Amino acid sequence: MTQTAAALAAYDAYWAKSFIPAADIMWMVLILILAVIALWQARTFVSEF
Repeated sequence: MTQTAAALAAYDAYWAKSFIPAADIMWMVLILILAVIALWQARTFVSEF
């Protein structure tokens, strides 16, 4: 097994035992949601001036 294959196997095992369903995708969705909230907060903050 090459180092890349071992790394991919470890990555899959890490996300497979997560308590979040489809955790390998959900972390990306969470980042996008946080980005949208941050943009909304920045827009409301700037509009107060």
